[in-house]
Amino acid sequence: HGNASLLDTSPKLLTNSLLTPSYSLPISDYNNILLALDKCYATSTHDTHSRALKHYRMFCDERSIPQKLRFPAHEVVLLAYAASHLGSFSGGTAKHRINALKTFHDIHNLPWHGSNRLTKVLKGVAFNTPVSSTRPLRAPVTKTMLKRLLNELDLHTPLDAAVAACACTAFWGQCRLGELLPPSSSTLSSTVPKREHLKRSASKHNNTQFYELQLPSTKTNRHGQTITILQQEHATNPLPLLQHHLAINNIPRSATLFSYVSSSRHTPIPLSKRRFLARCNSIWSTLGYPHITGHCFRIGGTSQLLASGVPPDVVKTMGRWSSDAFLRYWRHLDKIAPAQTPRRSHRSRTPKHPSHSPYKK
Repeated sequence: HGNASLLDTSPKLLTNSLLTPSYSLPISDYNNILLALDKCYATSTHDTHSRALKHYRMFCDERSIPQKLRFPAHEVVLLAYAASHLGSFSGGTAKHRINALKTFHDIHNLPWHGSNRLTKVLKGVAFNTPVSSTRPLRAPVTKTMLKRLLNELDLHTPLDAAVAACACTAFWGQCRLGELLPPSSSTLSSTVPKREHLKRSASKHNNTQFYELQLPSTKTNRHGQTITILQQEHATNPLPLLQHHLAINNIPRSATLFSYVSSSRHTPIPLSKRRFLARCNSIWSTLGYPHITGHCFRIGGTSQLLASGVPPDVVKTMGRWSSDAFLRYWRHLDKIAPAQTPRRSHRSRTPKHPSHSPYKK
């Protein structure tokens, strides 16, 4: 069971933490508690935390640390475990593993002996992150890259029509690619949108068209979120590309939104994240661009909107960014800063929102 490590590394710990003096609740109540604790974390969180706990247990086994000092973890054991990452792992890895250990303590209602010293040790580990553990900043997808991608794709073919629509939707909608596409075409996923989740709207005031896309589940909200896909005065405008994709692939309402038809299959094939990125990178690599990952579309869309003069709070809200991550992924600050800096001179004053901004009134 993939989630076992997080809840059941030490079954006695969990059982003892649920005991009540001279009274026992019905078994169904205990089962509900365990189920609620299990559902508190996403599957991906369970998996990464479980791997971190396994690493901590190996650390303790290698040093023959007594069980009573492992759970709850003694402060000195925490310091030693955090410091064991010094010079070998990134500060982010050390912090994640300590956070996973704290989560385990929370679930088992164990006292947590984190301290100011632990914070300083983690900071020291971060300051001494080896170069081999430092990942370069992900290059954002740009409007120019998207335009050149569209020029190379054959939009008359079902696959390329789906790729084009997805690329521009992910960019202008500031989407994580995993919110739109399953990892593989054979993976049945209830977290990616279907055709029925896309709704077209039109403003009564100025006929501005846009789509609303309901994401069934996102990284930060398992109940789903709605994104607004606006018309753009650019060749990468996602609206006509979405319309073309839906028309050429004739997507049924119950099918995955970004699916494409094939002569060898009677049912639409879901466009997978792997197939999508392979198609994009096969084109971009021949044009001299670096390898692109899924998150690069979200980062690129955010940077483009900011560089166009769209207020940061609007970009942040529409992109469903948390406060800290939003700032960490800004790119092309040389373009963003001038667009976001008020002009004081009347002579040189420019409109707050450039004419090509989709947010102009």
